[in-house]
Amino acid sequence: MKHSSAKTAAVYHRISFFSDEFPFSIQREFDHPADFNESKRFRREFWKIVYVVGGRGEEIVNDERYPLSPGTVFLVHPDDATTFRIESDALEIYNILFMPELLGDGLRELQDDFDFFSIMRRDGRKTGGESSLYVTQSDPEIRRIVRTLEREFDRMPLNYRSRIRFLLLELLILLARKAGKQLRNRGAEAICAYIDHLIAHHFREAFRLDFLAAQTGIDKSRLCRIYRAGSGMTIMDALRLRRLTEAAELLIATNKTVSEICFVAGFHDLSYFYRAFSARFGVNPGDYRRRFSDSAPV
Repeated sequence: MKHSSAKTAAVYHRISFFSDEFPFSIQREFDHPADFNESKRFRREFWKIVYVVGGRGEEIVNDERYPLSPGTVFLVHPDDATTFRIESDALEIYNILFMPELLGDGLRELQDDFDFFSIMRRDGRKTGGESSLYVTQSDPEIRRIVRTLEREFDRMPLNYRSRIRFLLLELLILLARKAGKQLRNRGAEAICAYIDHLIAHHFREAFRLDFLAAQTGIDKSRLCRIYRAGSGMTIMDALRLRRLTEAAELLIATNKTVSEICFVAGFHDLSYFYRAFSARFGVNPGDYRRRFSDSAPV
């Protein structure tokens, strides 16, 4: 889905800011109200992190507006059409421009708390017309990294490129942690969505309520009440259902034995798996495979 504002957006080309050999740039800029017009938006061929040093205003992204003040940090996907509405005499910012390939394997190895790193893919924009921009407030660690990135890029000391890669990766990790914390603090709906996300991505692993409580900062009993009120089932019921669904799909789509499927799907007791599967589907795993093996996957 394309936003109306994106249709008239000018495009910043990567070749104007950095080379393919080292796709990174950091610039400290002073933008003024006369420099921007709300009717003209800008897209880019690269990803951008903006750190606001001074001034106030709004970042306009597609059809959404985000307040800006000293310490605001935001990460923008290339396809988003953006501009500023500056309320102060000037807006002092750092623009950190880069391509994900700069980080190589480091980005692929990151553990994602709440799908934050989907923004680093070309197809990583959110659905439903939402902007994929992520906004948060800075902290001393983020400020330190931004200023060190500027110093390394300007002075180019020995091995500066390697250090910039490490610093940029560290900055993205800190933003991802803030993203997860913000989402979990938005209320019951976000907490349920966070738990669903963990189940979807980690159902094969050991899944403990005390780990969830530690991740969310919410007491286990309250966490269970919130999830049941929002989803109509307990957390462990939702986990079991996801595992059983996976097992049913594997029974139809693969030649793995029932024992193999039991453990691949996240169960650790074959007898319990048989009981749970039969209670859910009305037949045992072997009969389920024989009945549906010629049909499409569940």
